[in-house]
Amino acid sequence: MMCHPAPFDRHEIASSSKTFSKGKDGANMRKYPANSDAHGRAARKRFARLLWRAFPSTSERDLAIKAAPVLGVSERQVRNWLQCENDAALRHVVAVMTLACGEEIFSLIEGRG
Repeated sequence: MMCHPAPFDRHEIASSSKTFSKGKDGANMRKYPANSDAHGRAARKRFARLLWRAFPSTSERDLAIKAAPVLGVSERQVRNWLQCENDAALRHVVAVMTLACGEEIFSLIEGRG
């Protein structure tokens, strides 16, 4: 029985022609813009603004009291979202977008926008 090597080693497929530079701790120092947290921070800020729009309130505490039962989460979770400390699950994002932008969304669906 003849064994033929795979055409590419799995490390060859994942690597590029650029060399890796290693930091003092030996970690790969190559930058991956898609993996940076800048996009995550921006998304958390947008979600926090949507929460304020969906649940108009005078304080974070008041907003958390209103939003928590509607979204099925704790008041603490809502405050974490408002302070941009946690990412929201897609189901929560969609629910808040629907509440905050319902009329705009429906006008786009109906072709009025």
